[in-house]
Amino acid sequence: MIDVDLTIGLEWGNSGFGQVEVEKAVDVAVRFAAVPELADPVVPVSVSIKLSDNAEVHALNREWREKDKPTNVLSFPMLDDDELDALIEGTYEAPEIMLGDIILAFGICEAEAADRGIEVAHHATHLVIHGMLHLLGYDHIEDDEAEAMEALEVKALASMGLHNPYSD
Repeated sequence: MIDVDLTIGLEWGNSGFGQVEVEKAVDVAVRFAAVPELADPVVPVSVSIKLSDNAEVHALNREWREKDKPTNVLSFPMLDDDELDALIEGTYEAPEIMLGDIILAFGICEAEAADRGIEVAHHATHLVIHGMLHLLGYDHIEDDEAEAMEALEVKALASMGLHNPYSD
């Protein structure tokens, strides 16, 4: 099991999305990403997740991605491509593994959930899964990458009884 270091901002207080829900989303993402080394790790594996606000995510998006606007989720991987490949192949050797950081913006998450007619906690679950897939090497820059990543997200969410976020 992956150790989740979770920080919850005040805005998230009544969202129904806390430690238990975040850990479940992380576990499901790892299962569907099919990284056997993480299913039952022999060394400590961790991820840092912060449930924050639009202002903080906006500042991080401007600083790290040069996009001067807030976004729903940001992911900051700690492993490079070679390390991820070794992890997936089961040859990565380290005393512990820090996958990276994920940060969600409450205001955007809440607005997107309202637009879709779903609970904030359900949308946040999707965003944590999305962020975890980024930490595990998935991306959506190219169309084929986006399709593969979205398919994993849809399957992961369906396994939790949650809707397909990409359907109309």
